[in-house]
Amino acid sequence: MERITEGDQIRRWNDHIPLQWKYTAGVAGERFLQLLKQGKIQASVCRSCNKTYLPPKIFCKECFAQLSEWRDVPSDSGYVYSFTAVNGEIIALVKFDGVDGGLLGRLRKGREGPRIGIKVKAVFRRKEDRKGALSDIEYFERTGV
Repeated sequence: MERITEGDQIRRWNDHIPLQWKYTAGVAGERFLQLLKQGKIQASVCRSCNKTYLPPKIFCKECFAQLSEWRDVPSDSGYVYSFTAVNGEIIALVKFDGVDGGLLGRLRKGREGPRIGIKVKAVFRRKEDRKGALSDIEYFERTGV
């Protein structure tokens, strides 16, 4: 290590390193979003502990196994787990039978107000309007009692 004496000058270099970055949804997220663009909802499945995750993951949070298997989640198998009103719109957490997790989305207003437990289905935007985003699900609407 060099020793700096009183007569030496300390030199410095002023510059910058140009940084660019792009945030991605990750491996599972990118695939999930591309499937939404096609009008499909899929979840990842753990063969080791028999868990199904939505949004999909690449590793099981229970047993840490790598998840490579996916399965369709019927868009009409959802139910309202929770909801809130934001600027006059109803935002719901929709869960699906047999799946850990769920999706947030707008709940279409009907004659009756929203209730926890009502069955709903995902209604996708027109194919040409989809962008590969969660907003490709335009809203969830009630399907039955």
